[in-house]
Amino acid sequence: MKVIKIRLKQALKDRSLTQKQLEALSGVSQARISKLCRDDRQEVNLLMLSKIANAMNITDISELLDFVDVE
Repeated sequence: MKVIKIRLKQALKDRSLTQKQLEALSGVSQARISKLCRDDRQEVNLLMLSKIANAMNITDISELLDFVDVE
């Protein structure tokens, strides 16, 4: 079975950004960003994800989302 994995934590690390810095850039609260960085997240608001991608200058969604195999 495959599931979608959110890669925001890695994207922040790759860009040397903190959650607070992303909050200032995107307008998305640090609490929501923190929740997206956890591996157990089941739902994603597309508008919020779009704001984050725009703030981080991400044009390839695979930098934020990955489709992975799980057992």
